[in-house]
Amino acid sequence: MASTLETDKKFLFKSTLYNFLGTALKIISPVLMIVVARVFGKEAFGIFVSTQLLMQTLSRIATFGLAGGLNWFLPQNIVNNRPVNFGFNESLNRSLIASVIIFAILALCAMLGLQKYSTSLVSLSSTELLIYSLSTVPWAIMIIYGGAAEGIRKPQYRMFISDCAVYTASPIIAIILYFANIPYALAIGLLISNILGCLIYIPLMKKTFPFSLKFFGNKIPRELLIYSIPRGFSDVTGFVLLRIDLWMVLLLLGPGEAGVYAVMVMISNGLRTIRQGYAPILLPVVAGMSKDRLNTDLKSVFSYCVNMVTLIQLSIGFFIVLFPDKILMIAGKDFIVQPEALGVLLFAHLLGGFFLLSAAVLNGIGKSLYTLKMDVISLCAALAANYFLIPIFGLVGAALSTLAFILLQSVWNNAYIFKLNLRLYSKKVIPYAIWSVLLLAVYILLPSFSFELWQKIALYIAALCGLALTRRLTNQ
Repeated sequence: MASTLETDKKFLFKSTLYNFLGTALKIISPVLMIVVARVFGKEAFGIFVSTQLLMQTLSRIATFGLAGGLNWFLPQNIVNNRPVNFGFNESLNRSLIASVIIFAILALCAMLGLQKYSTSLVSLSSTELLIYSLSTVPWAIMIIYGGAAEGIRKPQYRMFISDCAVYTASPIIAIILYFANIPYALAIGLLISNILGCLIYIPLMKKTFPFSLKFFGNKIPRELLIYSIPRGFSDVTGFVLLRIDLWMVLLLLGPGEAGVYAVMVMISNGLRTIRQGYAPILLPVVAGMSKDRLNTDLKSVFSYCVNMVTLIQLSIGFFIVLFPDKILMIAGKDFIVQPEALGVLLFAHLLGGFFLLSAAVLNGIGKSLYTLKMDVISLCAALAANYFLIPIFGLVGAALSTLAFILLQSVWNNAYIFKLNLRLYSKKVIPYAIWSVLLLAVYILLPSFSFELWQKIALYIAALCGLALTRRLTNQ
């Protein structure tokens, strides 16, 4: 049965409610990770975050882009009268094989002690690296399950399991193991949380996607493979792109500075993850639109998503801008280094929330090769920016490089969509653009005033009331 604008809006509204709840739960994980930073110290924390992100990126490589491919392909199974699970088992089995191969390679590197050749990773033991490496296998499985869940319009599975439960369990387990005097607590916590995530997924998904271990049986559908390969390269490039600043800080400034910057990244990611949560929700909606509907309904659907993303981001952004010292103090005084870098990261992700949902539209209309080219160009620009800016400006330089590639992608993506004669933004996004400028003004002017804590609280409540009123007026 073909999707309609009303059906799409109901799905987006329901997904928005899940996103609000998911966002509230996501706040727990960064707070816990900041506690982890305080307990383990900034050097150990910097290595942990950098290694964790590396394993997550390698897990993405293992999936060949098939998770994003399933998000696009599964809605078309219904349109083309194919079995709803067509392409799932083939994708899962290939990804499982690839993740085991990656683990074997990393295990060999650990046994040879190759990490000792990096001055930044010299404190990472072979056993610890081996435990980190093993986490790539359950992580790859979760990525495939998450993409499949989004493809059948159940994004709440990914939101609550992959984005919330797993990332919340990891620091809790690590802290418990630390106080129990168990070694390698951070690595074991990550591994156990990923395994638990898989165990939660399986009973939820097995009715629609029964698990079948036919490693060398059915081939991946050609249409799915052709879409997924460039999407996979794009996803991996995008993941590296979002982490390159932290890795460059680790290499150029050391694990201590990387630990400080990792805390700032986690705090600012409260804004970035909102957009990332909406992108896979928007993609299958766009993928299910005919050419006529792209011209008539896309603007309404896209502007609704931009407004909701920006609304949530502004609610979080005002809190971080008004109380940055209180947030950083959770980690300890050692982590209050170049706090202006946090402000740059915040506005980079706010800009991305407004303009980078365009990438979901491009992937939804099948332009995965374009997004790959865009990510490769952006990665080259980010590498150059980090290399030159970090030695000069330190953590602020890393944040500026993030802002630079987000600005590049924002301009390029939207110009390309305009060239395709598609229109994305309605007049209803204007009030949220004004609010974004207001947040920027508060960030710039706030240091010039000496506000008491109660005054900052009053300002935050006023901002929330203003945002709520804006939402009500733009929804009429």
